[in-house]
Amino acid sequence: MSCAILIPAYRPDEKLIALLEKLSSAGFKHSVVIDDGSGEDFAEIFAQVEKLDHIHLLRHPVNMGKGAALKTGLIYIAEKLPECTSIITADADGQHTVEDICRLAGVAGKEPEKLALGVRQFDGKVPLRSLIGNKLTAFFMRLLLGMKISDTQTGLRAIPRSFIPDLLLIPYNRYEFELEMLLAAKRTGRATVEMPIKTVYIDGNSSSHFNPLLDSFKIYIVLFRYVLVSLLTAVTDYLVYVPVLWLLTNFLQKIPATTSTAIAVAAGRIAGIAVQYTLVRKVVFYSDSPVIKTLPKFIGLVICSGCASYLLMHAIEYCAEWNFYLAKLVAELIIYLANFLIQRDMIFQREEK
Repeated sequence: MSCAILIPAYRPDEKLIALLEKLSSAGFKHSVVIDDGSGEDFAEIFAQVEKLDHIHLLRHPVNMGKGAALKTGLIYIAEKLPECTSIITADADGQHTVEDICRLAGVAGKEPEKLALGVRQFDGKVPLRSLIGNKLTAFFMRLLLGMKISDTQTGLRAIPRSFIPDLLLIPYNRYEFELEMLLAAKRTGRATVEMPIKTVYIDGNSSSHFNPLLDSFKIYIVLFRYVLVSLLTAVTDYLVYVPVLWLLTNFLQKIPATTSTAIAVAAGRIAGIAVQYTLVRKVVFYSDSPVIKTLPKFIGLVICSGCASYLLMHAIEYCAEWNFYLAKLVAELIIYLANFLIQRDMIFQREEK
């Protein structure tokens, strides 16, 4: 087959041996295994791995994380296995069946430039942390990025060879790398395709090294970039507004106070818009659309949203008889969400390859 199998392994057991033997019997000629600093206690397991046919064993001296292990394997395949057009990643704990791996290889053969995902169905006895983690992440992926991915944490993926350079630019080295891979597909306009697979959990998924608290936090930080950019925009606006107002008030006393305030507000908004446009374009939506095409739309949205916020605020205040501050909060929240969706789907949208 023209697929290479890539398996990151951290403190594996005999299930890794069984998986590799079945893969070899199924016809896979290249299985790249990364020992991610498992230590001396697991030397015997990897000694057995090394004796198997069609195995390429690479080692990290210390544990560097699943993302780092995947990148090590991708670099090796890019340099040493030029005949492999797709790379199928699988977990070392036996969660992915050889039958599903073979089926995913077939999908990759038919659609070689798409990122193919083996997605679990989450029926039956699914560990609670896996169910909640995937459902929440899938919800936020769809809400914030418009990506309909039903299993965001699946380790069974078929990666096009042409996608490797983009993946090697990802700065993350642990579990968040797999989420960043999906975002990289969004950023580069690469289409994804899903294939249902069996949901296999052994001993309640106790062999997983996923830390629900720490690793989930890292993953959601990736998704909430838009919120962080908005906060940074507000800080920039304020940091420009204050000194400009101080300078005008103290050194240009002839200017009316209302004019000074208006100038300071305008200066802060212009600085905030510049920061927000740059970061939203490159950090949130990964757009490479020309500035001449997106900037006028963005400025138009800012102007329209400002007017809409003012009208909506007073409409809520009048119709609902709420006080000014509550009406302002509700209006800004509605406009904030609307701005995000318009930017995502109308200003910085990308066409899939």
